[in-house]
Amino acid sequence: MRERGLSVVASVFEANDYIGNLVKSFLDVIVLAMLNGEPTHGYKIIADLHRTFGVLLSPGTLYPLLYNLEAKKLVEVKEVKRKKLYRLTPMGRERVFKIIRSYKKNSEKIFRFIDKNLETETTVLAT
Repeated sequence: MRERGLSVVASVFEANDYIGNLVKSFLDVIVLAMLNGEPTHGYKIIADLHRTFGVLLSPGTLYPLLYNLEAKKLVEVKEVKRKKLYRLTPMGRERVFKIIRSYKKNSEKIFRFIDKNLETETTVLAT
């Protein structure tokens, strides 16, 4: 059973797709952060994600997320020349900063754990 889990992890790293997994895991926060400035349309979000992270997101992934963020009043939509432009609301801005603080705190906890365990293994291997 343990071997199976390790092979799954190994295949993710072998495929060098971990950045894609990270982007998808943090997609809500990434999109909210992208909408903090000027109003942006969905295609630009997809293009910017691809250019920045090398991850090609499908419209079928992005638009349901945007609709969900709109329903939660975190994003507002304005239609201009048949394009929907998305923009962060004040509540969305507050939420994104709260989420980022939480992610940073938990990421630090995870990396302290990893560092502690790697130091232990390095010590064991050295002896």
